[in-house]
Amino acid sequence: MVKMIQGKCYIDVYLVRHGRTLWNQQKRYLGHTDVPLLEAARKELTGLRELLSHVSFDQIYVSDLVRCTETLRIIAPDLVSMATTDTRLREYHFGEFEGQTYEMLKHRILYRQWIDDPVHVTPPGAETFAHFAERIQQFAEERIKPSLLGEGLIKDKDKNMEEAMQNILVVTHGGVIRQWAAAWLKEAEFATFMPKPGECLVLRFALQDGELFAQKMKFHT
Repeated sequence: MVKMIQGKCYIDVYLVRHGRTLWNQQKRYLGHTDVPLLEAARKELTGLRELLSHVSFDQIYVSDLVRCTETLRIIAPDLVSMATTDTRLREYHFGEFEGQTYEMLKHRILYRQWIDDPVHVTPPGAETFAHFAERIQQFAEERIKPSLLGEGLIKDKDKNMEEAMQNILVVTHGGVIRQWAAAWLKEAEFATFMPKPGECLVLRFALQDGELFAQKMKFHT
C-alpha cells in the first residue's frame, strides 16, 4: 500500500514463490516449462492463504505459467479476477539445462562455469542474465514506480494519502524473487538468497533521488 511515513511514500510488495512441483521435488532446473503444482502443494499453501487473507491488496500480478496461476487460486481465490498476468514475471529460461539436475550436468565444464558465474556465463539456448534482470527491472519501473510518484492514486479531496493505500501481490518464481532481493536489498545477493516454494518475501519500496529502493519487512509463513 502507499503509506506516508515521515512524509515519504511507501508501497508494500508481497512476493510469493509458487507452490511445490514435481520438478522442484526432483531438483530439476525449472524455467519456462509449464509444470503444474503437486497435489500436496494445496495443503502446504494453506498457512500462507490464512496470512494473506488479513491483507487488503489493490494490485495483483502473476506469472502466466500454470504453477503460479494455480498458486494464486489457492492462496487468494477471491482475487483471481483482479489479477494481471505478466510474462516478465516468468522464471529464468535455462535453455539446454532445462529439466536437468545437478547430477546430470556436474561433469560439464560449461555448467560448472555457469554455476560459478551465472551473471556472465549463459547456458546454451538460455536467456542472458542481463535480459533476465532487465525484464524484472522493467516490470518494477512500470508497475511500482508510477504509484510512488502519485500516478493512479485516487483524487478524492476528502481522502488523504494514508487512505489512498496500495499493497501489491506478485505471484512468481524463485529466481525472480532472488533477483528482486539482489537488486533492491543491500544485504541480499542472487547467489545466496533462495525462497522456498510457497514462501513470501515482503519488500517495502520507496523512492530515493527518483530511484527505487526497498527494505525487507517481517512476514512469517
